[in-house]
Amino acid sequence: MPYDIDDLETISSRIRSMRKALNVSQKSLASMLGLSQATVARVESDVKSLNPSYLTVFRIMEGLNSLEKESERSAILRKKAHNIMHRNITSIRPTTTVARAISVIKDYDFPQIPVIDAGGTPVGTVYQRDLLSIATRSPESVNEMRIRDVMEPALPQVAKDTDVLKLKSVLENWSAVLVVDKGKVVGIVTIYDVLKLV
Repeated sequence: MPYDIDDLETISSRIRSMRKALNVSQKSLASMLGLSQATVARVESDVKSLNPSYLTVFRIMEGLNSLEKESERSAILRKKAHNIMHRNITSIRPTTTVARAISVIKDYDFPQIPVIDAGGTPVGTVYQRDLLSIATRSPESVNEMRIRDVMEPALPQVAKDTDVLKLKSVLENWSAVLVVDKGKVVGIVTIYDVLKLV
């Protein structure tokens, strides 16, 4: 969090508390900022009595802010697929009619729906654009046509412990990924789910 130095009564304790929360030693912080450990220690003891330059105090606070942002980024990258996935998956079976799939797409406004067989195995994907094409090209056939005849390959699959960095690389080419455990789908992660972490 950004700090100002208007309140000199509490700035020393705030700097000390933030440094400890980030698990950084005085020596490491001083080295990062080009200061002596003694300077950091004195600032943490009592800014008012030391009367250091504002530049020194600002350097310390900015250094801590930078470390905090890096810590937050590291925390995001440590998250796994199972931490951010949706467990309640809307899916359809290969035997579902195109008409039913259109209804599901309309109800949930998803760009795609996974096609999962009775055993929980992903076998394909059906997309809004494809359903739109079928509905406008052959509206009379949507009640008879089955998803297995129009579906595209299944979405990419990742394990539950796949990290966010790997998810990001997959989602650069796909709008969603399926999370699987022992061959069965247990969740789905979309681009939006990763963006929410930022």
